[in-house]
Amino acid sequence: MKYKKGLTLLSAGVMAAVLSLGVTGCNEKTQPQATDIVAEKTTQVTKLEGKTFGTFYYITVPGGYPGGKETLQKDAEFVFKKVSDAISTFDKNAEIARFNDFKSTEDFVISGYLANIIEEVSRQSLRVDQAMDPTVGPLVNLWGFGPSGDIKKSPTDELIAQTKSYVGLDKFELRRAGNTAYLRKADPRVALDLSTIGEGLAADELAALMDEKNIPSYMIAVAGAIRSKGGNADGKLWRVGVEDPLSQGAKVFQVVCPQGMAISTAGSYRNFFLDEDTNKFYSHVIDTKTGRPIDHRTVSVTVIDKSAMVTDALDTGLLVLGAQEAVQWGNKNSTPVYAIEIDDEGKQVATYSRAFEPYLKCVVNQNIATAAPPAQGSN
Repeated sequence: MKYKKGLTLLSAGVMAAVLSLGVTGCNEKTQPQATDIVAEKTTQVTKLEGKTFGTFYYITVPGGYPGGKETLQKDAEFVFKKVSDAISTFDKNAEIARFNDFKSTEDFVISGYLANIIEEVSRQSLRVDQAMDPTVGPLVNLWGFGPSGDIKKSPTDELIAQTKSYVGLDKFELRRAGNTAYLRKADPRVALDLSTIGEGLAADELAALMDEKNIPSYMIAVAGAIRSKGGNADGKLWRVGVEDPLSQGAKVFQVVCPQGMAISTAGSYRNFFLDEDTNKFYSHVIDTKTGRPIDHRTVSVTVIDKSAMVTDALDTGLLVLGAQEAVQWGNKNSTPVYAIEIDDEGKQVATYSRAFEPYLKCVVNQNIATAAPPAQGSN
């Protein structure tokens, strides 16, 4: 399955590494959802790791997975294929790819599953003033980060303006008639790109599957998107790490205790190209309002919510807005947001919303090894 380089994921340009040790310092009174932590250690653990969407995934199930590692792998592959079949822009047989290739303004039939995804992504887009926009596809391709292939030179102002003319939530229509859903383009050149939520969607689907199996504890990491429940094999809260953006390796910048919530990080420093004429680096994260890659000093944004698909959508939009606006948005919307930017001296500075603070209570030692190789984002 080929996704940019996988999904050309606009989110999760960073790792969210699973940390090996649980902690006792988390504020369980502040976060009551953390009270379902496993009380006893377990020696039976099912672990699985591999590649999907052009990036890595890691799954750990303390207490063991029904059917063992073989069944877990089959279930994971089923989920990844389900997501890919719906939203891949690299697989020509995927629904989104076929819609993008449909050069017409007539109705295009899509599945109810894809319709639900598009509706949710559009809703989250509006929440962040369309800083994350599912119609970004033509701009992603223009800058060489899509299925059309890489480029080594930035496009002209005229070409950017022309492409922007068919980008925006008003450039497509989604409607339903009974059990059938339809997409319609306002311009035949409209192309959707849902890769920003691919990792989070896959993590949510796997978590839902495990919940159906009544699995009390698990950790699912699909690159920078994580879902977890219960506790680790030592019976303590799961911890994850936000990657150090300036590190050349898998170094943790901040330890976070998600306490059963979804968490994902979008970063601007993993996927970029160097313009051979100007010798300037361009990030894969595109601001649809300018039609250009972001060029501010914010290098990553982490978001916590109940759904990893939601965090994957929000972290991308908030990264586009930049650290100051992202944290302000988090405070206004009571959403946990954590941003890292580079100051005038070239140092990394973190700021976060008030709602994020309880998830930092579990930090007792940031020099902790990861339980598995960090899941690198595809960007």
